Amino acid sequence: MHPASGARFAGSFAALAFCALATAQVGYRVDPQGKDELFDVTSKMEIPGMPIAMPAQTHRVCVEKGDASMVPKREGCTVADVKRAGATVTYRMTCKDGRNDYTATGESTTAASGYQGKMRMTGKVEGEQMEMAMAYSGTRAGNCTSTR
Repeated sequence: MHPASGARFAGSFAALAFCALATAQVGYRVDPQGKDELFDVTSKMEIPGMPIAMPAQTHRVCVEKGDASMVPKREGCTVADVKRAGATVTYRMTCKDGRNDYTATGESTTAASGYQGKMRMTGKVEGEQMEMAMAYSGTRAGNCTSTR
């Protein structure tokens, strides 16, 4: 892949990857008595062929309490091969919308204070073949109430 192409599509692939994470909840309010859990989620992407490394990003997200599966959820995607072994969940996800068609495999492990995981995605973004690996971790930051 040409470095300029990689840089041009990195933003699109990053958005797709983050949206795929189970923790990518959109609307919430911080609520000390809330029924859901607030996490600070840090993700770091690596895209082969990129001339410079992308910096880690941290987002605050609200996750439905008790959703310990951490399996990605995204409209237009199908999740298969979900397996649990203790605190670790593995999965395979296929997403197709005509413009951005990709497959992801991943693994998430939960602990008392948060979770960590990794995901590898391959496919086409805006018609160009891309590969990406992401490592992520979430640290519990309090309670919230989802407004979705």
